[in-house]
Amino acid sequence: MIGILSLQATCGCQSHEAAPTPHAAATPASVVAAQPAPAFVPVSVDLRDHLTSLGLTPRAQGARGTCSIFTTCEAIEYAMAVRDGHITRQSPEFLNWAGAQAIGHPSDGNFFHNALNGFERYGMCDEQSMPYAPTYDAARAPSDAALKDATKARTGMKVHWIVPWNAGKTGVSEEEFNEIKRVLRSGYPVAAGSSHSRLLVGYVDDAKLPGGGKFLTEDSALARFDEVTYEFVRSKVNDVFWVEAETRAKM
Repeated sequence: MIGILSLQATCGCQSHEAAPTPHAAATPASVVAAQPAPAFVPVSVDLRDHLTSLGLTPRAQGARGTCSIFTTCEAIEYAMAVRDGHITRQSPEFLNWAGAQAIGHPSDGNFFHNALNGFERYGMCDEQSMPYAPTYDAARAPSDAALKDATKARTGMKVHWIVPWNAGKTGVSEEEFNEIKRVLRSGYPVAAGSSHSRLLVGYVDDAKLPGGGKFLTEDSALARFDEVTYEFVRSKVNDVFWVEAETRAKM
C-alpha cells in the first residue's frame, strides 16, 4: 500500500536565544509566556524516487503538442496510486480524446481545464486499452469497453486549483508560490502550465539560483526528470493545480 512520502530535508540554520531586553530581569519567570517553536519548513523536497518506485516514470509525448495532457494524466495517476495502493498506467490518448469532447471539436493537446473537464465527464482508461499513438487521428475514439472502464478513475478524485486559468494572467503570487511548495511537502506533485506544461515533483531552496531555488520537474517533452528555476515559475506559469485522493489507501 502507498503512503504519503516521508520527506527528507536539511537545514543550515541554527537556533539562537534572543538578547534580553532592559526589563527582562524585572519580569518574573513564572509569567513569561512560552514562545512556540517556529514551524520547520524543509529546504528541499524530492518526489522523484517515490514516483519511480511506483512505476510513474516520465513518458514521452513525442512530436505531438500534448504536454498538458501528459501532465494532467500524471497528476491523476499519482492520486489514483494513493487511493488504490497501486497504479496501472493510464491513457493520455483517452484523456486527449476526452478533452476534445469537452470543447466540442477535435484537438491534439488542450488546456488543463479542458482536459480536467473531459476527465470529469468520461474518466480515463488504462494505457493498454487506448495506447498513445505517434501521430494524432481526429477520428479515433475509445472502445465501448474502454469507456465503461474509464469511469472508475474518477472515484475519490478531487482537483484543487492553486492558480486557475486566466487568459490575461501570467505568473504566480507569493501566496500561490508558497502553496505550490506546501503541496509538494504534503507528498503530492503539482501540475504547472506555461508555454510548456510540466509536473512539479520537488523543490530545492538555493540562494544562488534565479528566484532563490529550483523546482524539480517531470517533463514529457524530454521524457525525463528536469528542473526549472523559482524565477521561471513566479514569472512564466499561467495555471496550476493538483489532484488529491479523497479516499486514500489505508496506511
